[in-house]
Parts: sequence; structure tokens; C-alpha cells
Amino acid sequence: MTSHKFRIGDRVRLVRQASTNTVEAFLNMVTTIDTTRPEDIWEVTRLLPADQAGFQYHVRGSHDGAARLVREEQLQPA
Repeated sequence: MTSHKFRIGDRVRLVRQASTNTVEAFLNMVTTIDTTRPEDIWEVTRLLPADQAGFQYHVRGSHDGAARLVREEQLQPA
């Protein structure tokens, strides 16, 4: 059985990947905020169950407290 790569409290960085989702690709293109700056550290706050695409996580930014939902492949250890 596969398990989460990261645990609650782990510090991670977001990795920008090419999106196959048209809306997400458009938003990444027009946004003025880059949530994948290498200096930004995020903390895993919640583990979510796997779906067809894999595990998801809730993360909170240490730089501004913003929260977001990300897939495991979008994370790398900080």
C-alpha cells in the first residue's frame, strides 16, 4: 500500500509543473504572485486521501500564512 511522502509539519517548497488543465494553465500565466519562488517555504498542515491522480496536501505559507491545496508531485522537501 502506498503512503504519503510528506507528514504534517514537514517544510516543503512548491514546484511549478506544466498543467494539462486549461484553466490552471491560464491562471498560472496571468497571476502576479508566484507561489513557487524557491525562497518560499510551506508547511504541510493536513494529509488528504489519494484520488486517481495521487495524494493531496493542505499547505500553509510561512511567508504570508496563505493556505492552498497541492498534489504530492508539486512538492519537494525544503
